Amino acid sequence: MAFIVKEQDRLFVVPELTNSQHAQIREGQRGISKKQVMLAYQYGRVIHSRRAVYHVIGNKEIKKYGGIVPELKNMNGVQLVVSANGTVLTAFKNKDLRKVRPYKHSHKHLH
Repeated sequence: MAFIVKEQDRLFVVPELTNSQHAQIREGQRGISKKQVMLAYQYGRVIHSRRAVYHVIGNKEIKKYGGIVPELKNMNGVQLVVSANGTVLTAFKNKDLRKVRPYKHSHKHLH
């Protein structure tokens, strides 16, 4: 099932993206629209961390794409967690991108 956003008389379709039930609930609770999810997926920085893929809108993305897509200016901190098959697992807002960085592997051996 494709991700479809209807805005006024235009339809935007992202066929490789689907929304989980949990993500729909969280988006509603956190005030994140379907269009914001679509924009974060298309223009967000991709970070592979903690066995998940994050699509993040930060200051760098706003500076780079803000002239093309003015809606990004109000989306600082929007983050998506996406599975490998393209399903949005959850969405949230957090301007602190340090939390998304991958952990350094510390191998703990049990002896």
